[in-house]
Amino acid sequence: MEQTTEQMAEQMKEQTTEQTVKQTMEQKQKKIRRAAEKNHFILDKVQELPEMKAVLYQMHYEKNGARLVWLERREENKTFSITFKSLPSDNTGVFHILEHSLLCGSKKYPVGKPFVEMIKSSLQTFMNAFTFPDKTMYPVCSRNQKDFMNLMDVYLDAVFHPLCVKKKEIFLQEGWHYELEEPEGEMMCNGVVYNEMKGMYASADTLLDAGLKSLLFPDNCYRFQSGGDPEHITELSYEDYVAAYRRFYHPSNAYIILDGDMEIEAVFARLDEELDGFERQDDGADIPMQEQVNSVEYISHYEIGKEENAENKALLAEGWVCGAFDEAEKNLACAALAEVLCSSNDTPLKSALLGKALAEDVTLSFEDGMQQTCLKLAVRNAQAKKKDEIWRVVRETLQITAERGLDHRRLEAALDRMEFNMREKEYGGFPEGIVNTMRILESWLYGGDPAQNLVYKERFRTLREKIREGYFERLIGEMMLENPHCARMVLLPSRTIGEKKRKQELLRLRSVKEAWTTEQKEEVIREFAMLRKAQETPDFPDQIALLPTLALSDIPKTMDTVSQTVTERDGCKVLLQNLETDGILHFTYYFSLEGCTQEELNKVSFLRMLLGQVGTKKYGISELQAEIQGRMGRFEVSADAFAKPGETKECMPFLIVSVSALEEKLEDAAEVAGEVLNHSLFDDLPYIRARIRQLRLSLEQHVLMAGDTYASGRIASWFSARGAAKEALQGIGMLRWIQDMDAHFEEEGETLLSVLEALYHRILVKERMTLSAAGTDEEAALRKMLNLIPWGNAQAEQNAREQNDRKRNDVGSPDAPEEGKAVGIRIPAQIGFAARGANLGACGFDYHGAMQVAARILSYGYLWNTVRVKGGAYGTRLGITINGDVTFTSFRDPDAAASLVSFEGAGEALRSLCEREGLSDRYIISTIASTEPLMTVRQKARRSAEDYLAGLTEETRQKIREEILHTTAEELVRVGEILDRICERAGICIVGGQESLDAAEGMLTRIESL
Repeated sequence: MEQTTEQMAEQMKEQTTEQTVKQTMEQKQKKIRRAAEKNHFILDKVQELPEMKAVLYQMHYEKNGARLVWLERREENKTFSITFKSLPSDNTGVFHILEHSLLCGSKKYPVGKPFVEMIKSSLQTFMNAFTFPDKTMYPVCSRNQKDFMNLMDVYLDAVFHPLCVKKKEIFLQEGWHYELEEPEGEMMCNGVVYNEMKGMYASADTLLDAGLKSLLFPDNCYRFQSGGDPEHITELSYEDYVAAYRRFYHPSNAYIILDGDMEIEAVFARLDEELDGFERQDDGADIPMQEQVNSVEYISHYEIGKEENAENKALLAEGWVCGAFDEAEKNLACAALAEVLCSSNDTPLKSALLGKALAEDVTLSFEDGMQQTCLKLAVRNAQAKKKDEIWRVVRETLQITAERGLDHRRLEAALDRMEFNMREKEYGGFPEGIVNTMRILESWLYGGDPAQNLVYKERFRTLREKIREGYFERLIGEMMLENPHCARMVLLPSRTIGEKKRKQELLRLRSVKEAWTTEQKEEVIREFAMLRKAQETPDFPDQIALLPTLALSDIPKTMDTVSQTVTERDGCKVLLQNLETDGILHFTYYFSLEGCTQEELNKVSFLRMLLGQVGTKKYGISELQAEIQGRMGRFEVSADAFAKPGETKECMPFLIVSVSALEEKLEDAAEVAGEVLNHSLFDDLPYIRARIRQLRLSLEQHVLMAGDTYASGRIASWFSARGAAKEALQGIGMLRWIQDMDAHFEEEGETLLSVLEALYHRILVKERMTLSAAGTDEEAALRKMLNLIPWGNAQAEQNAREQNDRKRNDVGSPDAPEEGKAVGIRIPAQIGFAARGANLGACGFDYHGAMQVAARILSYGYLWNTVRVKGGAYGTRLGITINGDVTFTSFRDPDAAASLVSFEGAGEALRSLCEREGLSDRYIISTIASTEPLMTVRQKARRSAEDYLAGLTEETRQKIREEILHTTAEELVRVGEILDRICERAGICIVGGQESLDAAEGMLTRIESL
């Protein structure tokens, strides 16, 4: 068929456009090559990544071989990261301690904590450092080019010219040290990393992971705990620490990654200036591939509370080494396989073990990010005597599944969900540039293609084809059944091991001290005094002035806002956010929980964990999981409470259902969402019983890792209706309900099922609903999502309200603040978490933007110096919310009681700083950055909707911003006085081990066990 004139013209136009684009790209690449060569970088490779709308430039520094990748793409949030391959040879955590130490002063910036000072003066959107099993990474991000260059400059000087290799006190502070003030006094061991890892080792999951790796990788760096084992950290000498730095922290062993739209010539020039001072050296940092290790098993113990029942508390784990970093397709398949085999109670492995009552929870995870990858099976709360039966059931289940075949619809759905997540680019608080950096390193660090893990569409396509070929069934055989490179770990519960370790540590310290000569004791005393003097010596103003800063004029004049339209459709409130969502539609249902009692809020919080997990009239549990994953991008249910700023007597709790889907899949997503929201079944008693037990286990473990969050939530519940509601929905109050239901399920289980059914039909109704929509304002789409929800039963609702009125325990504010409450929560750990706080409104004060500035100053000033630097806690902060919650917290704290006392000095410290230094603009700049974080499209939409529900207007946010920008020293002095009053009336809570609670004797009015 001959082409028409119009078709020929169109074809020529497309060819011309393609040619123009190609020429433009070639010119751009020539320009970048010239800029690179001008600054002594050799461009090795250019890869266009259309899937990411990006170009990857790979190069090296000619003089010393420093490697560099720039992922150029249209992204205003610029990322810089420098990473060093760091291979531990023992469990002392030397690279973790170095990670902390390098950010404690450098040649160009000789201040005690440039990392903290930059947090206090930058518009950074991300600033941190990470220790991995085989690398240490130093990343920063900023949307502001000047700020980005400042941050990069500070980090480059920190890693290549740190003071820690000359000032031992930095090692003592961040790593470990002995504290001894007089020859005959009691000695203790302290240090930030030492205490952080004591907190980590309170988790049985940490012990399982560390134990399995040591068994699977006995001949390379992965057998060691890169973070450090508390029992071995004190074996690290300062000399070995310095030697590790000298060996690994060199440009020849450096991997520099840039991501985003930036002034690249200026970046090259700064890198050239830094790298030019180093000659090439052999990095000596190859990781030998671990040869096959035939099946081994190791038994150890973990700590439980003295009151806990040790029966059925054994933890078992099995791990298989699956392959290598460069088997990208297989690695993706293993991740999908783990989900299909063991992600929910209906999956083959989990249902087999739960069904035979051999465990209370089972997980299977795929671990990559190392040179060799692993599958790890964890069996929780089992009987140790049945371990052989457990291993037998695991193997038989895998064999049967491989022979009979996996659920192919479920496999396709798992792949669909994984691909959606990669397209949505929402990474739990990590900017996209940071995630891209990690993905690049997961291949590039081992000599692979840096682009390997950035592109994925073709990989998903081929894996979907391989489902029908039996590829995943064969994978079960190859990776698990026939794989001899495996190991098993058994952890047995012990009520005494914690106390035994504490006594052993005390005896060790005494024996170490007794073995010292008089001169050695005096040296330790002198060293500790030197450390204290260094910690108490403030940086001089002229030293701080050396750090690069921004001016207030560099701050955007106005904050980013989201255009939100509030309308009504069919009698329901609809909130429309005008945002570009790249073809993904986001809908969020807010169902009011007004009128619910505190116990009902507990039950609604449990109900939310069942939605999408229990079967429906149309789908069984397994079928439903496949439908959700395959036809929807996101289905999440949560619960929260909002209140108007300053309001303490009333609040608005909500059940929140989030649905996201590709635009072309909206019809499918709506059908599945409607099935879950209208036809879920709560009639499977054994399943509900298992979920209760699993939730209890999960929450108890979470308290061990995030005790500060639960302690501050407990305090907030004493001062406001919002705090009380959140405690019932998310906090210790919810945990207590779960524990009680777990203990009495046999008597109350049937009743619970009927109550859940009643709450489900009472809450998920149009009368209680507000719908938020981002990505579309089309009438058809909105009506489709609105019509999923039915109208309720007015009479049933009235009866429920009257019944609740008779119970007289609605969630509401106490008549007056519960001053003087002081609770300790005992956990099986050698570390603690402290919290002290109250509510501004309950104590007669109003919120003001200057309080955010004060919180920033104190968190990274007085509290950092007192609680973290001198006290040895891993973290500490002051949080002040628009709702008036004021909470001081410490995290993984060796002396929680001392921190509670230190919190009382915050007001005076703030006043002293204002009198001594006045108010620096850098604090204001930092505060603006903290209150205007980088957010994804979905996060922006959600915040806009929830601001509306809380009665928080853009005008109020802008007013607070203006208050921050115009904060005065006088206002901060007033905030200091308010903090004094808050501390006087505050409640306190310690979540900690027995030692932490004993130290707080006299401060706590009640102690309860976890």
